[in-house]
Amino acid sequence: MNNRTFDQRVRLDSIQKLSFRFTSLGFVRNNEFFGPIADGYTLFGYQLNPRIAYQPAPNVVLEAGVFFKSDFGQERITQIAPTFTVKFRHRNWNYLFGTLEGSVSHNLIEPLYNFERLLQQRIENGLQINHQTDRTFFDGWISYLQNTRPGYTRQEQFWGGVSAEFSLLHTPGFRLSVPLQFTVFHAGGQNINSPLPVRTALNAAGSLSLTWQNAASGFLRSARLDTYVAGYSENAEKSYSGSAFYPNLTLHLKPLTVLVSYWRGNAYRAELGGDLYQSYTRRYNSTYEERNRQLLMLRFLKDISIANGLSVTVRLEPHYDVGNGKFEHSEGVYINFRH
Repeated sequence: MNNRTFDQRVRLDSIQKLSFRFTSLGFVRNNEFFGPIADGYTLFGYQLNPRIAYQPAPNVVLEAGVFFKSDFGQERITQIAPTFTVKFRHRNWNYLFGTLEGSVSHNLIEPLYNFERLLQQRIENGLQINHQTDRTFFDGWISYLQNTRPGYTRQEQFWGGVSAEFSLLHTPGFRLSVPLQFTVFHAGGQNINSPLPVRTALNAAGSLSLTWQNAASGFLRSARLDTYVAGYSENAEKSYSGSAFYPNLTLHLKPLTVLVSYWRGNAYRAELGGDLYQSYTRRYNSTYEERNRQLLMLRFLKDISIANGLSVTVRLEPHYDVGNGKFEHSEGVYINFRH
């Protein structure tokens, strides 16, 4: 799905040396899931991230702020976390340390990265290199999800990867491109008192993607076909592996965007991937496994620009769980502000 409206990039502004920046996200997402793989629940709340930016040179910026998250129904703020980023640009390449341009900004497909992490675990800290032009997109990062020390009972957790897309053909009406995505999750640590095994999980996905752009302003504005193949491999106490086929057809119509998807997974798993795509359950207090998993998905997406920097996104996402014979759905409304 196109999640650009949720991007939070660290701006380089050659005019102002010192500036105030602010982003917020109000959200409500309801998951009506009844099958054995994913729990149904509602996410309802908001995020705030005020920041001060200092730019000592045209190609360098430092941002410092505080991230607040509040989930409605809780008696206190759910999360308060400092944010700090150093960003340096050299020849259209960006180098970041600290709080990353992460989450959905990595442009990963949902089987590799769960959209709901934007609402629940948005902040990523670590190192990042990215680059974007009309023909190419590249993002490489490593984030430190959880630390540990000798004697601790918890493992340290790293997550990193590369997300890229390269154009093979780019004409006024057509574009043929190759998206490639690769992520690594590692949990372990030295001299810790954790009963959990050391784990390293690899996920990869690739596609041949064709985009058609309508030169006229008709009902059908553009169409894109993606043919993703995904793979999974893990080395823990024993080895695991899986694969999946994930074709998508995206139709940008005049009133809204329609996305038609099919998922066929075979023993697939991704640590940070969307719940519905897993072959191993994420339901509370369950050990269910579904080696062969099939989904038919139909998603309706609408981004509405209200004012400069303020937008509302509405999504309706029904799907049919073929293996369990269940019709399920989720819907969400997101109010996004960037200044």
